[in-house]
Amino acid sequence: MTIAIAWVARQPDGLRHLYFASDSRTRGGYVFDACPKILTLPRSDSAICFAGELDWSYPLMIQLSNAIAAHQPSRKRKLDIAHLKDHLLRIATDLVNSTTESMVDFNTASATFIFGGYSWRRCDFMLWILTYNRKRKVFSARPCCNFHKRLNQAAFIGDWAAKFRSRLIQSLDADQDNKRAVENEPLIQLSALLKGQGQTDSIGGPPQVVRIGSHMNTRIFCVPWGDKRSLTLFGRKLFEY
Repeated sequence: MTIAIAWVARQPDGLRHLYFASDSRTRGGYVFDACPKILTLPRSDSAICFAGELDWSYPLMIQLSNAIAAHQPSRKRKLDIAHLKDHLLRIATDLVNSTTESMVDFNTASATFIFGGYSWRRCDFMLWILTYNRKRKVFSARPCCNFHKRLNQAAFIGDWAAKFRSRLIQSLDADQDNKRAVENEPLIQLSALLKGQGQTDSIGGPPQVVRIGSHMNTRIFCVPWGDKRSLTLFGRKLFEY
């Protein structure tokens, strides 16, 4: 399954960024610890990540990205991220409802997404969890805010989301003197969680990290993992060159 998180934090210099992070593991008849779960979008001011059943969530996420690339107002950022979110909800709903000969109903656990980015209209970061309403047969968006007094905007999805949310709250509460930067705390806790996972656990592999700035550009980070010389990108171990 998945643990995927996103949060907005302020650096010591006052700059604010939106971060996405997740594990890298998928399971089937094998364990694959190099699955990209975060997708940077063609317009460069936003990103999306998934949790759920791989055969549903991953194709839906790719189609949402393709829809942005094919629609000029979305691609050129004429459509603000808040309106883009509504466009993506309609596309995801239409795709799910277009399926035929289904032996299993699509439900909330089949695919869940975190979508967020920088709104040029509001001059602020916006963050939502996109979930499927089985009764209404539509995708809907829930804004992510009021998480913690030290970290207002944060989102969590996946089978480990509730446990990780509690873990992060405990770490934020324990650091009353603000000795550690809030910006890094979710990633510190995610790394510690993943290092403790075994091959039989549902999450694992290196963390993958994407950062979005208020300048409306996206940065993908390489993550040191394993021995000191090993770098990973979206879970994949890089070659020496």
